[in-house]
Amino acid sequence: METFIQHARTLTARIADRSEEQETYGRLAAGQSPLALFITCSDSRVVPSLITGARPGELFELRTAGNAVPVYQDDMAACAEAATIEYAMRVLRVADIVVCGHSHCGAVGAKIRGEDLTG
Repeated sequence: METFIQHARTLTARIADRSEEQETYGRLAAGQSPLALFITCSDSRVVPSLITGARPGELFELRTAGNAVPVYQDDMAACAEAATIEYAMRVLRVADIVVCGHSHCGAVGAKIRGEDLTG
């Protein structure tokens, strides 16, 4: 964990050393306009920017176990997945929505086998 903390603490200095990064992050500080909503699994091996080549600010990400999104119903309680999708569509006006699965997904496998995922 210490590696992650040190990396976060040095971000500003690392950006300051690279003019192209300064421009990118300066633009992003003013707001975002991602090209797509990318819905994928929260599996740590799935890295959307690595898969797509996206740069910071180009993907608005929704990550859930098994990239599961509950079916929308008018009377349903608010949920993070619905809020993320609605924000991406209505506020950010993303042009595309990508749903990305991956092989050997534990959540999808458990669902297919009918395992109880509540406990």
